Amino acid sequence: MTPLYPFLINLFTKLIHLLYDSSFEGFLTAVFITFERRYPQVIITPESRHTPTLWDEEERVYTDTTKAQRVLSKIKTIWGTEGVAIVLRAFLSEENAIENHLLEAIRLMLQYPEANILENYGHVAIAHIRKAAKSVGREVHRVKEFVRFEQLGTLYFAKIAPQYDVLPLVIPHFKARFSDQEWVLFDPQRAYGFYYDLKEVISFTPAEKNFGKTAQLSDGYEQLWKTYFQHINITERKNTCYQLRSMPKRYWQYLPETK
Repeated sequence: MTPLYPFLINLFTKLIHLLYDSSFEGFLTAVFITFERRYPQVIITPESRHTPTLWDEEERVYTDTTKAQRVLSKIKTIWGTEGVAIVLRAFLSEENAIENHLLEAIRLMLQYPEANILENYGHVAIAHIRKAAKSVGREVHRVKEFVRFEQLGTLYFAKIAPQYDVLPLVIPHFKARFSDQEWVLFDPQRAYGFYYDLKEVISFTPAEKNFGKTAQLSDGYEQLWKTYFQHINITERKNTCYQLRSMPKRYWQYLPETK
């Protein structure tokens, strides 16, 4: 007969919701905290999508790049660069509860470091992760093929709202292809984009509802920027949580899409 003690422990253990800032580094920080504090039951959720409950505890996660890098280094050590790429692509799928599928996979990775966990498609979490990563990979290829830039003054603009948050994965492709042109690639659905100034790529979020000025574009391009958004008739509201989801450049090395 199975003893009731473990069941009662699970029944009366409060579920902890770790709320993070929607960034990849924020998610990795939440994973680090889960293991550091040995939380038995955790749900990692973007703060912007969290619905409070009466019964569970909430804890806000403050992004820590050092902790995030330690988690990523561990993943790379055990799963290699291919494993890191799968984790990155799955995260950018934005699928519901993808953070918790990834957390479960990382738990299994640490428990069975010698096993090829990512090939265990019979596990629910692994199946979700592999499916999400594959879908994101397909979307990357579609975006590369179908994005069209429009010239406005000295800048080239392109607007695209992909099914998944793949802009960070396609930027190296466009930087290499249009290295001699200044361009902006903007996702109106997620309200963030990238600007290439002939030297580097800068991520940004429009600072005002009317898109009259951006956080990092120079003042000289303010009028062009305003003209562009009037031209394509975007009425998006400011949405800073998606700016945070853009991936730092140091992670691009792990992605085959950026080679």
